Amino acid sequence: MKPSTPVAAIPLMTIVVAVLLQTHCVRGQNQAFDLAKLLPKTGTEPIWAVIDRNLPQVQELVTAARMECIQKLQLPRDQRPLGKVTNPSEKEKCLVECVLKKIKLMDADNKLNVGQVEKLTSLVTQDNKMAIAVSSSMAQACSRGISSKNPCEVAHLFNQCISRQLERKNVKLVW
Repeated sequence: MKPSTPVAAIPLMTIVVAVLLQTHCVRGQNQAFDLAKLLPKTGTEPIWAVIDRNLPQVQELVTAARMECIQKLQLPRDQRPLGKVTNPSEKEKCLVECVLKKIKLMDADNKLNVGQVEKLTSLVTQDNKMAIAVSSSMAQACSRGISSKNPCEVAHLFNQCISRQLERKNVKLVW
């Protein structure tokens, strides 16, 4: 009997996952399947526990940059967080630009610094390669969709895109 799909056309990961699923179904029929067991481990601690422990370091960096920028732009000290603000003032957009540049997420050419995104992700996730790849992909996707020449507007659009991505991943970071 000849297979309908050539073996070379089936991605290796599909074969591995299928074998693991079959093995799991035969061995532990009463147990729930945990996809996380298929992912490479950097330690015994779940990734969300690592993120919860390390995210405050990045939050401190963002908060310090934000306070410097608020002072520089002469905004009120109790300035609202701008992560989910869809219609900020021009000065608020410039606050986002200042913060993103201060933490080096936005470069002098008003582009997202993918290397810095990867560096911060590595810090938060203790060098989890999958998380770094996902954040890098997210940053590249956010960069592709922005064509404005106004640096404050670019920062606002980056902010909106990054905030949506963080919210989807359930990462609580305030700026």
